[in-house]
Amino acid sequence: MTRVLPLSLLLVACNLAPKPVDETGDTADTGAGGGGGGSTGIGAIQSGEVIPGTVVTLEGLVVTSGLTRDGEGFFVADPAGGPKSGLYVFGGPALVGDPTFQLGDEVTITGEVQDFFGWMELKINGYDAVTVTGDASVPAPVDLGDGAGVDWNDYESVAVTLHDQDVVGIDSYNTATLSSGVMLDDGFQYLELQCGGSFDTVSGIVFYRYEQHSVNPRSEADMGGYVPGAAGTSSIADVQSGETCGDVTLEGVVATSEDFGDGTKSTFFVQDPSTGDGVVVFVKNSAYDIAVGDVLTLTGSVTEYYDLTEVVIDDVEAIAKTGTSTPRPVSVTSAPSDWEPYEGQLITISDVEVTSEPNYGQVSTNYGGLFIDDLFVRFEATTGTRFTSVTGVLYYSYEEWKLEPRSEADLVAAP
Repeated sequence: MTRVLPLSLLLVACNLAPKPVDETGDTADTGAGGGGGGSTGIGAIQSGEVIPGTVVTLEGLVVTSGLTRDGEGFFVADPAGGPKSGLYVFGGPALVGDPTFQLGDEVTITGEVQDFFGWMELKINGYDAVTVTGDASVPAPVDLGDGAGVDWNDYESVAVTLHDQDVVGIDSYNTATLSSGVMLDDGFQYLELQCGGSFDTVSGIVFYRYEQHSVNPRSEADMGGYVPGAAGTSSIADVQSGETCGDVTLEGVVATSEDFGDGTKSTFFVQDPSTGDGVVVFVKNSAYDIAVGDVLTLTGSVTEYYDLTEVVIDDVEAIAKTGTSTPRPVSVTSAPSDWEPYEGQLITISDVEVTSEPNYGQVSTNYGGLFIDDLFVRFEATTGTRFTSVTGVLYYSYEEWKLEPRSEADLVAAP
């Protein structure tokens, strides 16, 4: 995990004593201490009372996590817990080898206060900055009920517990959205979640990254009563409109393309034969023998992969061939104001003129920013080349809309 923005947090229960800085840059311990939310201590850092760049020594903190999944930091907290009681300690590559502390250790830490893209942290130069001074009780996570109306800024780097949470979305980075509106992320451990799943309770430390707060479970014990979502029969139109969550079953869809995977996994397009709606199907763990016209019933999870909607299938056993049919393209006679409604569909455009020279196998057209691409078949076309019609599946890649002809027969040259 690369630290581009803060990827891990850590809760700190501590008494913070900012050290005055002399003209040489050295610091002297004031000996003062304070609880979270006070004029000194972690609360002072989280409230903005300590200027970033200040070197401080924090005494009487409790270690509230192990190292984050990227190995670059951990969390400490004020023993009293509560709002503004936690702090992330960032060491980066300096944290090499086994930590000198354990969960529940009382520690003294010296480091520099930093504001990393809105996330307050204490930067240290290695484990030598951490001194274990005894044992302490890890503060219990703050119970936030169902999370309604919570000001998450108050709980940055604090361990919290939420009740009765549904997973209402999962993005391509495996970050889930909970029904409370907060994200559930994998700062400590990789999460195997399904959209539509639910928790009786879920706990974790609150991170702030990419301008979003997220709850990050530290271990399996933080994830209580998780129940995966059940698959329900749906339509491609519902999938494309975002009205589905979790596993979906698509019945009687027709393959509109062959596989364009790498031989170890498969990717192909399917359509609803009655409406023409289309979507990409991605088979993760094995290749699948697919042909244009195969009629399928399949079950998979809906995800957004760089803004391309996909139905993701873990195993080919979730796909059943039930017959064959002839896919029908949707006719598009002029460029729409937005290509999004046609994503994944098999379409035909007419009176096509190429408006650019080839660039990485694709050319632009007179259809409002639409490219013709060579995902399935190589073709010859330069500026001014005209086609009576071009048929293909509409793909979204590298922030561009691309029409992907499946064979030479899909490219009908103008007389």
